[in-house]
Amino acid sequence: MLNRTLLEWLVHRALPYWADHGVDRQNGGFYELLNRSGAPIAAMKRARLTARQIYCFSEGGRLGWKGPYKEIIQHGLNFLTRHLLRSDGSIVMATSEDGKFTDDRYDPYDYAFVLFSLAAAAHTLDCREELENLARRIAGKLISTWAHPEFGFEEAAPRTLPLKSNPQMHLLEAFLAWAESSPKDDNFWLDAAKGIAALALQRLVSKDNNAICEWYDGNWCPVSDDFGLQIEPGHQFEWAWLLSRWSLLSGDEAAFIAAKKLAEIGERHGIDPDREVAINAINEKFAVRDPNAKLWPQTERAKAWHILSQHPLNDRASRTNAELLTEAALRGCQKYIINGHAPIWNEVMRPDGTFIDEPVRASSFYHIVCAISTVNPPNLESSDV
Repeated sequence: MLNRTLLEWLVHRALPYWADHGVDRQNGGFYELLNRSGAPIAAMKRARLTARQIYCFSEGGRLGWKGPYKEIIQHGLNFLTRHLLRSDGSIVMATSEDGKFTDDRYDPYDYAFVLFSLAAAAHTLDCREELENLARRIAGKLISTWAHPEFGFEEAAPRTLPLKSNPQMHLLEAFLAWAESSPKDDNFWLDAAKGIAALALQRLVSKDNNAICEWYDGNWCPVSDDFGLQIEPGHQFEWAWLLSRWSLLSGDEAAFIAAKKLAEIGERHGIDPDREVAINAINEKFAVRDPNAKLWPQTERAKAWHILSQHPLNDRASRTNAELLTEAALRGCQKYIINGHAPIWNEVMRPDGTFIDEPVRASSFYHIVCAISTVNPPNLESSDV
């Protein structure tokens, strides 16, 4: 099956390549961009990319890669704690390659991925208590400084608008990563995840069309532009995956129902039937806003349908259909891997099916690894991939 083919590609081709070409062993951290020959392109080093690469190598080790994943994880953690974290738990957005310039603006997106990466590293390294203490300090800073009066988190303090659903989604991902591995009598991460799930179900999911858009006002009411609302099929799938996980963890049936509707919206209105891929954006009437098709929505489509194919609240016929749609999504992912096997990928497919010629973004590795991990649940004993 294609899920095993992609797993073999990840373990035998992609992870070794990115270990060799994507790790900056001179200055620390990871390269943001590579050209098609594998040479790094100068760019700021962002906290979110550092965190994503920590996750990729953590998960790679759990999926069976026998390379030096623990050393690379520690390399990333060292760069993160020395250059991108402050003692009070606040996160620096980015630093220059030589570390002489920093961008210390706040963005909840960075907090989400740093917390997420620490959860991944805690699964892999023998220092869970140390990493969780760090994660709680970061989460404490986030909650004490940028919590929204009702749900979720602000974009800045003092407030800037619009509020965005995407960072909230990734915070749910981070909180779930910790909550799913925490003792049942420890509710810190569970309560944090519950707050974002409540935001999604009570504010973000539209009562008109059951979709989640990208931009909101200060009261979490949708905000449109000259083209209407921005609804991204990839995020309908991603929210579906996360709300399904929340429903499994909490028993919240309403979250499952919303998740299923979100995935159906993404599939029914966000897939180009000719290219068989998820497009970038539609509006509130489900008309096309952006017909280009980035790589990451394909991975989120696979994750959403896979979890729905396994969900106990789904009926048998729906689970069978979700299995077929998972395979369709994985075929979509495969289209972006250069020549079907190279350890690098294309980022954006045009409406005519060709790809934009551009550098390879290391940040997309997270999406690929997460999708492969979702459809091939990690096995710490795996050695025969």
